[in-house]
Amino acid sequence: MADNKNIRDDRDNNKIDIHDPSEVEYVHQQFPNLQHAEIVEAIRLKGPSRAAVMTYLKSRQ
Repeated sequence: MADNKNIRDDRDNNKIDIHDPSEVEYVHQQFPNLQHAEIVEAIRLKGPSRAAVMTYLKSRQ
């Protein structure tokens, strides 16, 4: 069955899609002192969990 685009919840907000450039760029904007490659590496290391990636990146600042 097709995904209903009219129903929105927080499931997508809890994860970062490493293959979506806009999502990676959004995280990069929150950590401008880090390089883009560091953001991508953090997502690879910690997985798609937004909370885990943010905690890891905050500890790197």
